[in-house]
Amino acid sequence: MKHIRIFAALLVLALLAGPTGACAKNLKLPMDFSGGTKPQRTYEIGLMEYEDPSIHVTRQSERPILPDGKETRLYVLRVKIADASQLRTLSKQGFDKIGRVGKIEVMANRVNAVVAFNGDYFFGDAKRFVLRQGTVFKESMGPNQDILLIDEDGDFHVILAEEHPEEMDKTQINGKKVVNALCFGPALIKNGERNTNLNTAPLYCDPEKKTERLVLCQIGPLEYMVVACAHRGLALSEITDMIYWLEPNVQQAYNLDGGISTQLLFLGRRINNTSSQDVRDLADIVYFASAYEPD
Repeated sequence: MKHIRIFAALLVLALLAGPTGACAKNLKLPMDFSGGTKPQRTYEIGLMEYEDPSIHVTRQSERPILPDGKETRLYVLRVKIADASQLRTLSKQGFDKIGRVGKIEVMANRVNAVVAFNGDYFFGDAKRFVLRQGTVFKESMGPNQDILLIDEDGDFHVILAEEHPEEMDKTQINGKKVVNALCFGPALIKNGERNTNLNTAPLYCDPEKKTERLVLCQIGPLEYMVVACAHRGLALSEITDMIYWLEPNVQQAYNLDGGISTQLLFLGRRINNTSSQDVRDLADIVYFASAYEPD
């Protein structure tokens, strides 16, 4: 009888817990400019990790020594998501609006971003292809530009300038729909191999200049890394070295807007330093959101 009573008690507990477990779920976020679900915790000083059933983020700060003996500082967020819809883009007031900029913290908070960072300043060049959240807002694209296509499975496809992306259909690749296209560059790594031509547009990228940089990388299926360097700054070849040092198996790495546009947020708090106490208002952001909905 004692064993029967224990079994009955466990069964009651399981039934009570059952609905809670059944209601908690991961969602596929909609293909629009709405955001994710609210993160399960807020930022705290010293917080190095965030995890819920749909997203896992780890934070690290490194101070590697460069070949010239000087120290640099890297801010790194590694992100693993459950569904490709959690990698998203947003503009201040619509990708069809020119000249609208705002604070990254405001944009990130609006969409419940777990990780957010500066995008590609989409209206900074008249000859720039703009495709965001599955919608094409501007079709024209000038020559001599590397482009990053992100497909419906969350996989990155780097198209180098020498492959003439301006002449190709950029709404699909390898039979899959392109959800977001980033058009800043240059590409630093394609299919695990270093890109040696860093002189593609935009001109203000200045590959040899030691400045703040931010690079978006894919390191595996639904697994990514965002790397920013501090105000002392790195040339593009140097930050490429740092990316390989951090993650030797990196598959794709693409340079985004830099300088005082370099802004990396974790749970709404900017975690990188720039050369100025003031940071630039941004036209657009890239972000990772939670898709976990508790009961």
